[in-house]
Amino acid sequence: MKPELLSIAYSPWSERARWALSCRGVACDTRAYQPLIGEPELRWRLRKWTGPVSVPVLFTTDGALDDSFRIAQYAAQHGDGAELFPAGQEAKIAAWNVQSERALAAGRALSLARVLQNREALLEMVPRPLRKMPGAVHLATAGIGRTLRKYGATAQGNAEGLKVALDSLRVDLAQSPSTLEPRTLLADFSYADITMAQLLAFVRPPASGLKIGRANRAAFTDDDLAAQSPDLLAWRDALYAKYRHA
Repeated sequence: MKPELLSIAYSPWSERARWALSCRGVACDTRAYQPLIGEPELRWRLRKWTGPVSVPVLFTTDGALDDSFRIAQYAAQHGDGAELFPAGQEAKIAAWNVQSERALAAGRALSLARVLQNREALLEMVPRPLRKMPGAVHLATAGIGRTLRKYGATAQGNAEGLKVALDSLRVDLAQSPSTLEPRTLLADFSYADITMAQLLAFVRPPASGLKIGRANRAAFTDDDLAAQSPDLLAWRDALYAKYRHA
């Protein structure tokens, strides 16, 4: 029985899991998760009746893995391909992942604040068959508001937090021992590159990997940070071209 991955097509958190599994050639069935609508089923499958639940989740014969870092560790133990967690580097990679989590949380607050101001982007958040129903925009607005409350997220101060993370990434790349092109955070490509590349999803989404509508692509884009980060965007895009395969 193949594992089953429940994920959101436009989520950089889900993309980290998808990329890690793909990188190791781990076959799994995939299902799209719809926030709010899909939550009752997710809670039932996780047997978690209170507290926040989120995706990605990988359901395996040994249980559910409800975090992209844990899913990446599972991928590292199965299949073949790039060594996602090179021996002796696990602590460094875990620290980069924590940094990624904080920066992605900042980016989420910023982007969702922009989505709330864009009717087309709100409609893109609703399943296509439901977009013409009365109240579709209200449904999306309620869902986004719930997400912001769930994570205690506000836009205030997050632009600076994301910029600090990008500056730190730039320094880490400059100090890396890598001789590869594109440069990697460790000597070879690893999960460190996967998790840190996702910071750029809330600067300008990648051309592939994330399935995102036109209006949300604009809402996910931070023009000021994009203008300050052409080098990092080029690095991310080169990583995708070389290492991100379907």
